[in-house]
Amino acid sequence: MQDEDYMRQLSFGNDTALDTLVFRYHKPLYGYVYRLLKDEKLAEDIVQDTFMKIYQQGQKGYIPDSFKPWMYKIATNCCRDYWRKASTKKEYSTDRIVEGHGKIHHIIDRQLERQWMIDSLEQLSPDYRMVLYLRFYQDLQYAEIALALEIPLGTVKTWISRGLKQLEKILLEDERKGAGVNE
Repeated sequence: MQDEDYMRQLSFGNDTALDTLVFRYHKPLYGYVYRLLKDEKLAEDIVQDTFMKIYQQGQKGYIPDSFKPWMYKIATNCCRDYWRKASTKKEYSTDRIVEGHGKIHHIIDRQLERQWMIDSLEQLSPDYRMVLYLRFYQDLQYAEIALALEIPLGTVKTWISRGLKQLEKILLEDERKGAGVNE
């Protein structure tokens, strides 16, 4: 059954339809929100809020044309609301200690590469970061990203292109400085 069918079931009062949607999307949605917020508890709260809004919309009879981008739109808007509220007290972790000099196991190398990439992505503006996460971590198509973020398709393409260029600059600069996994 398609996600939209579960929304239809929800609109008919079948509350268990939400369980399937939560089962399908909790983990990828949590991963997306966590990457944006860098806070486990807050990410879990936002994911819960997102599913609560999905439930409420389903109870009202709303059935989106495409569930997945709509779900990411709700989550993204929840993140934006949080950023607006917390803009004056937003804190970033600055202690990004990379361990593992000496005999580095292959798995540790991969983890460090992943952390290096995440740290580099964190240097991008929120708009570029969101489109890159949705495209490359959540595997949404450009049109789905446009729906999720409520921006034109051309803007998605531009932000991805510019985000990738900035990311490349950051990675090259880090590599030039000797940062990252090959330190």
